[in-house]
Amino acid sequence: MSKYTVSSAALGALLGISTNTAFAADVATMDEVVVTATRTSATLSDAPAAVTVVNAKDIEEKNASRLGDVLDQVPGLYLRGGTLGQSQGTIGTSGMSLRGVDQTKTLVLLDGQPIQDASSGKVNWRIPFVEDISRVEVVPGSFSALYGSNAIGGVVNIITKQPDKREFTAKVKKGWGDASGEDASVYFRDKMENGLGFAGGIGIQNRDSYVNDFVVVKNPPVCTVPANCVTSVTGALATTTREGLPAYVVGDLGAVPWNSTNATAKLFYDLNARSKVFAGVSHQETRQDYTQFNMYLRNSGTGAVVPVPSGTLNINGRQASLTNSSFTLFSFQPLQESTARYFVGYDGVIGNNYLLKADLARIERTYSYTAANTTAAPIATWNSGTGTLYDTPNNGLDGSAQVTFPIGARHVLVTGLALHKDSVNQQIYALSNWRNPDSKTAVNSGYHGRSTTVSVFAQDEFSATGALKIYLGGRWDDWEASGDKYSNIAPAGATIYSKRSVSAFSPKASAVYNLSEAATLRASFGRSFRSPTNQDLYVTARIQGKTVVNNPDLQPERGTTWEMSGEFRLSENAKTNITYYDTRLSNLIPPRSTAATWVRYNAAKAKVRGVELGGAIKLASWLEMDANYSYNDSEILESAAEPASVGKRLTDSPKNIAGIGFAAQYGAWSGTLNARYISHVFLDPANADTVDGVPTSCDAQTTVNAKLGYAFSKNIKGHVAVNNLLDERSYSYFLNPKRNLVAGLDFTL
Repeated sequence: MSKYTVSSAALGALLGISTNTAFAADVATMDEVVVTATRTSATLSDAPAAVTVVNAKDIEEKNASRLGDVLDQVPGLYLRGGTLGQSQGTIGTSGMSLRGVDQTKTLVLLDGQPIQDASSGKVNWRIPFVEDISRVEVVPGSFSALYGSNAIGGVVNIITKQPDKREFTAKVKKGWGDASGEDASVYFRDKMENGLGFAGGIGIQNRDSYVNDFVVVKNPPVCTVPANCVTSVTGALATTTREGLPAYVVGDLGAVPWNSTNATAKLFYDLNARSKVFAGVSHQETRQDYTQFNMYLRNSGTGAVVPVPSGTLNINGRQASLTNSSFTLFSFQPLQESTARYFVGYDGVIGNNYLLKADLARIERTYSYTAANTTAAPIATWNSGTGTLYDTPNNGLDGSAQVTFPIGARHVLVTGLALHKDSVNQQIYALSNWRNPDSKTAVNSGYHGRSTTVSVFAQDEFSATGALKIYLGGRWDDWEASGDKYSNIAPAGATIYSKRSVSAFSPKASAVYNLSEAATLRASFGRSFRSPTNQDLYVTARIQGKTVVNNPDLQPERGTTWEMSGEFRLSENAKTNITYYDTRLSNLIPPRSTAATWVRYNAAKAKVRGVELGGAIKLASWLEMDANYSYNDSEILESAAEPASVGKRLTDSPKNIAGIGFAAQYGAWSGTLNARYISHVFLDPANADTVDGVPTSCDAQTTVNAKLGYAFSKNIKGHVAVNNLLDERSYSYFLNPKRNLVAGLDFTL
């Protein structure tokens, strides 16, 4: 397999620790070419960063149906919710961090162009068609010097396939248990003798889903007046809140079935042996539905299901009442999410020494969901009643042009220009039936946001000696934003925010020293930033029962990172590596607060320090193993918005991630076995959510997955995969899938 991690140490110390299925096909190969760390082609041994590469063979060995499944074993990368294929979650429920830095400050690229949502800055992890992925390069660390905004935690670059060979594949999969559903895909690519090439395909996924979201009565008062607690009930499941307060699970929100479609079509044409043009389009769409909620409570006297609304109940001596809102407040279905992407580009040579890359991409997104009326009479019921539709279409336009050329015998310069534009037009509609998005009666409110970033960048690769390379670079970004918001309901009115601009310069210096053929040392220092999102600037919203107020005067968040790493090839069949990193964050916009109402503003500082260890070894001609461990020490240093968070860990930032993986190929048989451990994750900025194993907690968990394949012939392969092999029950806010089974057939020509 071709996954290589430049970031760890002491292989022997890792053999008992859990993570990673993706192992490099040739352990000793350091000549694999990567492009993300330098914006040019560089071998792994020369790359000035701890690059992890997951290629098409690695993906084939996984039971992958979404981008997060492809990356689930990358060192230091934490994923939950909508990032992973067995979750119905979408952009709104995805969670991710790279070396402790959350997803809005980690840049995700598709063929070098950003795919972050223009409203929230998050990522739709369903966008890349898995069958079209050639490889993914994960490059942690400060990379605003090359890529601009969002690249504080690092860069994830998804590189799609080109028609460099003829390939036809048709795949079908069937899942059982919590993976119940079907997948089917067709993919084709080919290149003709006249230089014209084509790549394209379509994939469909359907899931029945499973129950993973529960109705919890939190800290109900003791029933001190018997007359107020006449109706005794059974069926309540005693638990606690994630903060440790008494609670009862009294029902669930039912399963959320979903379906998803991916399609892509790309054309390539070779102008000559060294230059080509290309164009293409891709589309992804997801729809979620809902099923009936389940009430667990029964009347102690009659055995009848407790109705909703329930009146006052006696739950084990505690007083509680359930309303329609208890079951509709956090149900946001039906939900629809789609992304269409159009792109053109040129990649070639001008003259003898100038490499030119130019591309232009437009991305159009839709994201809409419904919510029940839970505040004003008449309160909506599970299946009907008034509500609202949140409709947030947004667009992005990205263009770049870069030239790479040598200066003398020891310098290679890459320089270029980039343009990024995005716009959002959110409208919130009143619905006569909140379960029917087409029952719109009026526009309640909305907002518009627009931003433009113009950038220039340059980097010099200096071969100081035969063993030492130095990279010096920087990028100037000029960001401009404007917007407005309005309301047609009380208090009615409109606010127009004037245009404003901020500039940022992001320098970076790196050095790579090949101490010998068996050892490489690296060091780097860089500054980075993240521009506020349109949501940060212009949206006031209710989030988990709290009012979050926009701030049009927000400044960019800043990051400063330095790191050192060493990579050691112990033999032709073994390697090990270690990285130490230190990131200081300032001007942070806290993502959450415990206050009932709070305003977004630049109010926090934090530090993130850590060590990554990794190793890989070929145990036999047919068996490979790799392992890695990440220790991440994050801390809030200042926070005027949430003083209780000072001294606490960053949210979505596990302290420990570890894993081990085995990959085998023995004749017609193939198999993988991997395990991954993630320590407890805090979602509360004050770290009050210390309890594991309860609804909405983010538990310490160990997940073991296995896959066994058999090649019936050159053209037909079958496989069986078992996810969560140990059947561990855990939460990553939502309940994670139980042990489940997936079987599939692959046909190739």
